[in-house]
Amino acid sequence: MTSAVPEPSTGTRCPLCAAPGGLSVHRIGSLPVHSCLLMDSREDALAVPVGSLDLTLCDSCGYLANRDFDERRTAYSDRYEDSQAFSGTFVSYATGLADHWVSRWGLADGVIVEVGAGRGDFSRMLSAAGAARVVAMDPTIDPVRFGSADPRVEPLVRRFDVAADLPACDAVVMRHVLEHVDDPVALLTQLRTALAERPEVPVLVEVPDATRILDEGAFWDVYYEHCAYLTPATVTEMFESCGFEVRDLTLAYAGQYLLVEATPTGTRREPRLSSDRLETLRASALGFRDSVGEELQAWRERLEEARRAGLRVVIWGSGSKGTAFLVAMGDLAEVVDRVVDINPHLHGRFVAGTGHRIVAPDELAAAGCDLVVVMNPVYVAEISALVESLSPGAQVVGLGADAVGSGTHRG
Repeated sequence: MTSAVPEPSTGTRCPLCAAPGGLSVHRIGSLPVHSCLLMDSREDALAVPVGSLDLTLCDSCGYLANRDFDERRTAYSDRYEDSQAFSGTFVSYATGLADHWVSRWGLADGVIVEVGAGRGDFSRMLSAAGAARVVAMDPTIDPVRFGSADPRVEPLVRRFDVAADLPACDAVVMRHVLEHVDDPVALLTQLRTALAERPEVPVLVEVPDATRILDEGAFWDVYYEHCAYLTPATVTEMFESCGFEVRDLTLAYAGQYLLVEATPTGTRREPRLSSDRLETLRASALGFRDSVGEELQAWRERLEEARRAGLRVVIWGSGSKGTAFLVAMGDLAEVVDRVVDINPHLHGRFVAGTGHRIVAPDELAAAGCDLVVVMNPVYVAEISALVESLSPGAQVVGLGADAVGSGTHRG
């Protein structure tokens, strides 16, 4: 396909460098502002507040963000349920990451602060890896759900906003936080200030890699809660312009995540990106505009074929990816009978925006299915084994490159 004529963004200035304008890459007029809030009824799910998205590439620094994002529309609370700790695949990965960071940075017997700790799953893994004390900081912590099984993990129910909020520590961990932050300069500047006298303290970060999203046209990975879409070049620029030195940057989890290891040993400066890197990002962004249309059309055609054939279709994964996928399907979302999730805290709830019922895997044994669409291809092997035991013969397809055409996924 030929790329559409680039449109200027109608949104605000770049959140990183404050430059006006930019290339509007992808626009959605209406989408749920939350994908992971627990919805107790179909009526609640259909009544979830909506916002708009204008995914814009900055012409100056390459930062890719939703310029329509309004943090006041979000409502993070103890009803925010995004734990992945019920998947053996994910637990194996996260446990290995905790072990790696504790070993690499000599954090055995040290104190770690996890900013944005959610349900505390990774904080407990850091403790198990040898940390003497882990402070799990998050405004959405539910003390009852958090529990007290590990006395070395201390819940701290609040946000990190200013330098004084950060307890004394030997390392700071942030996993899947920065993509939710509309003002990354403010957050990282406060963190740099808090660590000004501790240059040896590493900041260990995990964020989704937008490179894969752009390359695959992964419309299911674009949603309101994620206001920032970071690539290796832009996440490095973000940290270094805020006074950090990026010590290591790697891809993880089948190329889905970026791992950033930085220390507060740099000097603050204006964000900048070379013309070559800007051009590469621009080409990827324009490619995304084409591939999104192709992916959407392919999946709509597949669901229409399933409807005509009378197939029983289920989605596996009720979180942000599942919500984004179903919302993007429009009227064809009704072809999907149920949404399966392994997280027991989601069973009996409903998907924000579409009202699909969320069920346990075991329900497939009673109701059966013909086609299972897995929202994250990383879990295809794990899910395929379950589906084969519960609904033998059902086809399992993972979202991703070539998934629609071949019935397979890219590993």
